[in-house]
Amino acid sequence: MRIEYLRYFIEVARCQSINKASKNLHLTQANLSKMMAATERYFATKLFERTNRGITLTEHGKQVLAWAQNVIHDQKQMFQAFADDNKTRHNMKGKLTILCPANIAGDSNSTVINRFTSEYPNINISYQEMGMPEIINQVRQNKEYVGIIMLVDNLYNKLITDELCYFPMRKFKFVVYSHKDSRFAKQCFKSISLKALSREPLIIYKPTSHSPSPLEDIFAQYGLENIKFSVSNLFTFYDILQKGQHITLGAARQAKLFPRILDGLVTTPIRDKINCRIGILIHKDNKDNAMIQKFINFYNESK
Repeated sequence: MRIEYLRYFIEVARCQSINKASKNLHLTQANLSKMMAATERYFATKLFERTNRGITLTEHGKQVLAWAQNVIHDQKQMFQAFADDNKTRHNMKGKLTILCPANIAGDSNSTVINRFTSEYPNINISYQEMGMPEIINQVRQNKEYVGIIMLVDNLYNKLITDELCYFPMRKFKFVVYSHKDSRFAKQCFKSISLKALSREPLIIYKPTSHSPSPLEDIFAQYGLENIKFSVSNLFTFYDILQKGQHITLGAARQAKLFPRILDGLVTTPIRDKINCRIGILIHKDNKDNAMIQKFINFYNESK
């Protein structure tokens, strides 16, 4: 049943007259009568008692009236909540500095950030890539910063001190990326250990020279020192990866979500158990900041 029929029913009950209600609703009396008859058919019961003095509600009619009034009230509250939320989104202003580790599938964060700025058009975003220790240190020193961090095993846990708040989001797995025509891909490994990777030429994406990439920290932890290329430009990184025999590690991604950057690449699972999780890091003094909380919730729901 269409919800406007409930509004018409409420008005008829209030006026106790089809004629008066039709004038108030700017409907013809015949049309309103048809809609009330349809309402009775919908509930499969008689809702009105019709007399020469007008109409009154039956007991079932009184029950339907109470229910209809609750439905209309809830609808108004819902619309008001949406209106208030939209007003809040357009009125929220400020600058949000987001720090993120080097990400070879950068489209993942850019997609979320583009959606966020579309919903909050008056929030300006500064997005910077850097190493994990530097992100943690920057968030500690700059309370208004937000860090998207990647925790790997217990590698960075000691750096997250009491003045910081970490919001875990989701787990992910590392895989090896190689070009489908490379020697590595043609060996068709079902999986590979980190130790076996020590015999392979590795390439990493490292946007800043003064801060280690997460992969460097992981490789150092597992004794991998065979990094042949460290590249600060993402286009150059993919050009080397797709044209040569080099391989790299990265978070497992669905090719259909990142067709431009993963085209021609194949993945090989890592055999070692590596506990990896993406999360948001903020300073505890900003845990009640409305703008930061909006971003945390949005990031968690969008990824």
